[in-house]
Amino acid sequence: MNRTHTILFALLMLLWTAQVTAQDQPPEEEAGEGDAGTEEEGPEVPATPVVESSTEDTEVEHDSKTATAEQEEKSEEEASQEKEKSEDKPSEAERWFGGDFMDTRVTFVFSDNNVLAGPKDSSPGVGADAPDNEFYENLQTEKTGYETETELVLYKRMPSYFHRLDAEAALVLELQSWVDDQWQNEVRIGDNGSYLKLNFYTKRDDFEGDNISLTMFPMDSQRFLLGYTYDITWGGEKIFPNNSGQVPGARLKYDFNVKEDHQGYVFAGFKTANLYNGDISERQTYYGVLAGFGVGITRFLNWEMNGGYFQRGSFDRGSELDGQSIDAFGGSTRLALHQGIPVKESVDFRLYKNTPEASTIITDTQEYDGGISWSLSAEFTTVAQTLLLFEDMDDSKMDPAKAAGVNGRFLWGNARFHADFIYRDLSYVLFNVPGFIPYVTTPRDADVVPEWFIALGVDYFFKIPRLTPGLVFAYKQPAMFSVDTDNGVVNVVVRDENDRETMPIGENAYDIIAAKATLKWDVAPFFAVVGELRYTLDNNKTKYKRMEEETGLVREFDEKHVTNRLGFSFLAQAKF
Repeated sequence: MNRTHTILFALLMLLWTAQVTAQDQPPEEEAGEGDAGTEEEGPEVPATPVVESSTEDTEVEHDSKTATAEQEEKSEEEASQEKEKSEDKPSEAERWFGGDFMDTRVTFVFSDNNVLAGPKDSSPGVGADAPDNEFYENLQTEKTGYETETELVLYKRMPSYFHRLDAEAALVLELQSWVDDQWQNEVRIGDNGSYLKLNFYTKRDDFEGDNISLTMFPMDSQRFLLGYTYDITWGGEKIFPNNSGQVPGARLKYDFNVKEDHQGYVFAGFKTANLYNGDISERQTYYGVLAGFGVGITRFLNWEMNGGYFQRGSFDRGSELDGQSIDAFGGSTRLALHQGIPVKESVDFRLYKNTPEASTIITDTQEYDGGISWSLSAEFTTVAQTLLLFEDMDDSKMDPAKAAGVNGRFLWGNARFHADFIYRDLSYVLFNVPGFIPYVTTPRDADVVPEWFIALGVDYFFKIPRLTPGLVFAYKQPAMFSVDTDNGVVNVVVRDENDRETMPIGENAYDIIAAKATLKWDVAPFFAVVGELRYTLDNNKTKYKRMEEETGLVREFDEKHVTNRLGFSFLAQAKF
């Protein structure tokens, strides 16, 4: 950790210490009428005269003492029950105020991505390094799950000076530690969704139920996205290409019929980024507008829709259109059926709140009730953006892109089943670049193949040993760009916006097959140990080979022990 990071970390610790010290001192309460423990002076009670007691009086006195003892015993029991209830409920200070490190993950990984290959095949061997993230994993999260990191959340919420209005705010700083490609320790501290929020409750006075909220993100609005399955969301920070600064934003939202069958919401908001405009050689502010709604049609059926319009900067390609704004717009919709379990929402959409229930959300422990529950959702996204025409760089056109997803979950007793289907055409895979050739449309004589994959999984929880074995199978058709050249057809596999692989001349791409066996041991509510055995067949791996009779290099498929990857990982992780 360098000196700057050390100073920043020390400042964070000072802030945290001050916040916790303030939290430990409950607010002073002013005594009012009827306050417990306050003795009021009353009229003087005359002394009771002493008289001789008869046998009848003695019996009455005995019965009275017995009744009094029973009443006192009952009162003590009721007081004990009330105390237990009060301990279960958060105090007023806990409800409105908190500051702590939360969503902390401390991870130890021991793995080998491919036991069949060695260092010369770009496989370092067995070591304390996170395994590669496969295409079917972490569809609902931004992170891989192998990180060691924490969030410092300084959170406060309290009633305002106005009726039914409360205010809340959170400073969310992410501290992440990892080892880079050069095996150097790196530590990064950055904002992860700090916000200010005002909530006006339209029906109740206890700060619950239907409300209109205004959420303002002063630095990072990445938790304000469009779409639903995180893997195919859009409208985040990458919607502004080449942006290295902050993307502040705000959202106005109305939640209605809260905790009812027909619960719903409607929202509108904006984002802004400061990007370089090459035409005027100055930085310029660009905007994005987002809106959407969702409604519970029935107790089992939800429908949601959202969309947006974004200015993505300006063209800077030596064209007559240099300086002209790059526009993008589109929409997403989702239909969801569910019974017993809600349709899963990405944790990366949620705002950090340091409240008593936060630990339950973070650990995300599966509850098994022995019954049958399920959820099924289907979503579709269509977007378009202006790109320069490949055949005429002084002209532009709208380039459409599409994505879709189907997610199913089924819980039966202690068994869980899941199925995921994801579709993205090539334009959507490269939407944030934007384009296969940056800022330019796909050539008319080029052929493109969309990406799609399906993943099926099952696991079973054994209660007494707290073990959960599981299996996952996945099949993928990768996205591909194909163009005919003088030397033959060139096919390029596009795995992601930053991962492309050129096939040997005239060779087609192969579909990918993958499987994974897992065994999870829940040691404690926050601590788990996971073992994984992975296999992936990806024949699209290639390498350069120098020709003996020529000075040039040619590309050929890699060796079988590289394209057939057999790996394992051992993970111990505490999450709290």
